[in-house]
Amino acid sequence: MALTLLAGPVAAAPTWSSPTLGFHAFGTLGAVRSDQDDADVVSNVYMQPNGAGHTRRWDFGLDSKLGGQVDADFRNGWSAVLQGVTKHRYDNSWTPEIEWANVKYQLTPALSIRGGRTVAPTFMLSDTANVGYANPWVRGPQELYSLVPITHLDGVDLAWNILLGPATNVLQASFGANTFDAIDGLEISGRGAWILSNTLEYSFVTLRVGYLRVDLTFESDQLAALTGGLAGLGNTLTESGFPVAGQRAVALAGRYDVDDTPIEIFSAGLRLSPGNWLLLAEGARTTHAGLIPKTQAGYVTGGYRLGRLQPYVTWATLDSETHRPSSVPPSGLPAPLAAAVNAANGGLAAALWAAAPSQNSIALGLRWDVLDGTAVKVEYQHIDLENGSPGRFGNVQPGFRPGGNADLFSFSVDFVL
Repeated sequence: MALTLLAGPVAAAPTWSSPTLGFHAFGTLGAVRSDQDDADVVSNVYMQPNGAGHTRRWDFGLDSKLGGQVDADFRNGWSAVLQGVTKHRYDNSWTPEIEWANVKYQLTPALSIRGGRTVAPTFMLSDTANVGYANPWVRGPQELYSLVPITHLDGVDLAWNILLGPATNVLQASFGANTFDAIDGLEISGRGAWILSNTLEYSFVTLRVGYLRVDLTFESDQLAALTGGLAGLGNTLTESGFPVAGQRAVALAGRYDVDDTPIEIFSAGLRLSPGNWLLLAEGARTTHAGLIPKTQAGYVTGGYRLGRLQPYVTWATLDSETHRPSSVPPSGLPAPLAAAVNAANGGLAAALWAAAPSQNSIALGLRWDVLDGTAVKVEYQHIDLENGSPGRFGNVQPGFRPGGNADLFSFSVDFVL
């Protein structure tokens, strides 16, 4: 796609030489075991329908992936990149997907612009989220990195590199949109997305702050049934002579719908790598958006390199501000209407519960760079769910006990070529 876009400019400038092409490949072969019987550990609750735990004790698709990237340098400031990745998807397939496909023009030595499909730089390591070898863990802490299902944008971005004495500062602005399918027939759309980030690097210190704003839409039969059912119930109650209860039902339908609903995410990250030490820390806060509550998340990772070995420990947390109980008062209603109201209240309570994950986890891991470009990682993780919370588990079964815990054992082989 990117090379096709560039075909016109190349033809219009015959003095340009043929592009210099480069190819890179990366991948992960992973295995995960979970002792949770009534839910699955997944890498993203929106994008993987099952994983390790209930569906299968050992799962090989949670972290496994294969990717390839073609870079084209057309000189005179023009370049392009095309990246495709195959991994376990929402529909249980492994269909490859284009992650990046963009054209870049270097306006000045400090300022560049890209157009097309680019990474959504929401967090510090969003650029390398799919490249396991580039990251210290088996997988990024899901408490933070699962906050935003949008991994790329179709649009434009600007990057401005500024030298501040011995330090380098990169200011990046991205604008675009994305629409994609997720599990259980859910379609997620992000329109009018703005991502602003600033990264300052000095010696062994990297400091990053970011801001994201996007109009989010969730389209699914379940959500439509919930909000449409509440709105219809409200009209029925009003027509039956119960306007107060009817207005309440209609108001709840509008309050919890996710239809071009604005959401904001504020994030900050710090990386320290003096000598053989490594410290990574990130945190983020999201605003309320319909069914999605306000959420705070973060993690801290510490590691130390001993030759080709790097043991590490990660503590992570996710805290959703659970919605206050919301319901339509059934008192004083005739039995048929009261039964309909109680059913609607039950469905709303279940949806609010599922949308408010809270958990803490600690992980102990070891990375072994067995060869140049190849790393083997093993990791043990203990997850504690907050009382009444489903946490970040997927494929939750009727017998699932909120507020429980789980122990995971993960093994992966990461490579880059």
